[in-house]
Amino acid sequence: MAKLTNAQKAASKEVAEKIANGSKATTTTPLATSTTTNLQDAKLPGLLTITPETVPGMMPKFNPELYKIDDPLNPPESIPQATQSQFDKGMKIYEGATRAIKLTGASLDLTREKFVTIGKHSKAFGAGVQAATEAEKVRGNVLDYLSQKETTSQKGIGLDVNQNATIVNGNVAVLTKQDLGEKLKQAEIKSEELRLKTLESQGNLNSFKAQLCEYLEVK
Repeated sequence: MAKLTNAQKAASKEVAEKIANGSKATTTTPLATSTTTNLQDAKLPGLLTITPETVPGMMPKFNPELYKIDDPLNPPESIPQATQSQFDKGMKIYEGATRAIKLTGASLDLTREKFVTIGKHSKAFGAGVQAATEAEKVRGNVLDYLSQKETTSQKGIGLDVNQNATIVNGNVAVLTKQDLGEKLKQAEIKSEELRLKTLESQGNLNSFKAQLCEYLEVK
């Protein structure tokens, strides 16, 4: 295979210089220059980088001048040639390499879809975590509601007890008043009975004294 001609090398160098000069022209401020430098210097492991400068080195060697034919009916013997066995062998190699590169491309397509699916999986997982968080919040609200409900029920029970206690105490007070009233009446009756007995005794005593005086006067 032929090497690159001087003209091709000069053309590649000219393109590289134009690109380099264009990059310098766009970096007008120190900040832009620093950012561009950082981007150029940044390297990710496993990331294949292609620039116009590296394209010529990736191309197979080809010199069109070597295949110049003036008379199609009388091709020159100096043009590059390959034997039939060389052609068959080379074509088999190229066909195998083409199949290999296509399989590699298919694996990269699959890998891309895998990364896309991983991203979707992560988003779905994050959504699940958020849903679980919201569910726990609701569960906490329900527990707060049930706790408050129990507290309210306990207050209701306490109110009912207090109301019954008020009724009972009121009834006890009424009965106590009635009992005191009855005791007062009994005391009054007893006092009246004692007063009457006292009067009766006093009358008997006066009668006795009168009789005694009469008896003494008769004597």
